[in-house]
Amino acid sequence: MDIISAAKRSIGYIKRNGIIAGALEISESMSRTNPRGSDYREPSDYELSVMRRLSEALSLHPLISVIVPAYNTDKIFYRAMVESVLAQTYEKLELIIADASEDKEALKSISESYDDKRVKYIALSDNKGISANTNEALDEASGEYIALLDHDDLLTPDALLRIVENIISYSKRTGRHPDVLYSDEDKILAAGNQYTERNSKPDFDPELLLNNNYICHLTVMKASLMKKLRFREEYDGAQDYDLLLRAVKEGAGFSHIPQILYHWRISPVSTSSNTAEKLYAYDAGVKALEDYALSRNISADIYNLRNVGYYEFRYKGDIFASRDDIGAVGGRIVSGSHRGKVVGGKMDRDGNLVYGGLPVGYTGYFHRAMCQQSAEALDIRCLRLNPEFWDAFYSITGVKYSEHRTPGMLSLRPHETGRAAQDGEKVFDAWTLPDEADIKKMSLELSAKIRESGYGLLYYPCWQVTGE
Repeated sequence: MDIISAAKRSIGYIKRNGIIAGALEISESMSRTNPRGSDYREPSDYELSVMRRLSEALSLHPLISVIVPAYNTDKIFYRAMVESVLAQTYEKLELIIADASEDKEALKSISESYDDKRVKYIALSDNKGISANTNEALDEASGEYIALLDHDDLLTPDALLRIVENIISYSKRTGRHPDVLYSDEDKILAAGNQYTERNSKPDFDPELLLNNNYICHLTVMKASLMKKLRFREEYDGAQDYDLLLRAVKEGAGFSHIPQILYHWRISPVSTSSNTAEKLYAYDAGVKALEDYALSRNISADIYNLRNVGYYEFRYKGDIFASRDDIGAVGGRIVSGSHRGKVVGGKMDRDGNLVYGGLPVGYTGYFHRAMCQQSAEALDIRCLRLNPEFWDAFYSITGVKYSEHRTPGMLSLRPHETGRAAQDGEKVFDAWTLPDEADIKKMSLELSAKIRESGYGLLYYPCWQVTGE
């Protein structure tokens, strides 16, 4: 990132979040010793030939419809987008472009210049918004799966090949085809000669999805499901987020492909570099989450966090009244509420601390450390427990489970410096444990008991207590 871009981003941080929170965000971005880059490299001609042979040998060849809503697209970017689709090593595809541009002749001419029957250009009579325009393309799609592509972004040459490979492998594992597939991504500079900011995504986590649309690019969905749900105009700006949340509600099966299959264009008019100018999109995200909560009878408030595109899904009252599938909710333990570091919280099954050592106030890789998410193990020192497991807690720790609001507990939102804990935010009274208690051992044993009973573990980082 050049000096001017960095300065503009820093000013945006402060305007959006105020001096204190903005300075913290600047500090975190500057503290990275290795700024996020991308390890993507273009395949060689030989590798492309191998990919084509692999495509021909696949046991399944579904038609994939790539749909693109276009609007006043830069001609150079548009041509690159089309060519990235036509260059796919998996060739059973169709590209459907719904053009709502004010002057359609340019894009129409480029589309027709390829003389490829797989390209279907639709000139829309007027611009009805991103959702309505996308639905126009959706109505023309005849594929079994539909891939979403923005009008100035790029697919890697093996994107659709890897999608079909994953459909096949998922089917072998589960006996059914996946409903939604997504991949890792990176960003491509406007000049088109450098890749940056690889986003290595986690496997599907519905809890994390309630805090951020980390799925985003590349999203591929069964045509039958997408045509049933469609895009809703009242959620323009977060229409893809709304679609995914409703797919979760439908019980869709999600599959993650841990490879870069999508390049998100960084240009002056794109959301990737111009987040401050598109805050309406993040307000639409709040609205989509509110609709999801209402549809699931969950009592919750939704807040925009200081990093745009990230949300706090704050349960109201007793969380277990809304989420009877959750066995425990755990926060984090820090060595000091202001200048300390994370010393406890979310762990893996071996007891390794996932966000250990992260300074207080920092949000981590793609801001995920501040997001609610599923966990394999939680630290019992900052824990609320479903009554179903109170007896198990006693048998493991030798101490009866009890809750209170400790003086050291804060309930933090990343856009706040802190506030007093509220009703329903009491946690286990860790001071009742004996000094010699093996916290990690007890935490892992209790967490395993909860998992084996079929309940989930929810990491809730806005709950924080100060430890040693």
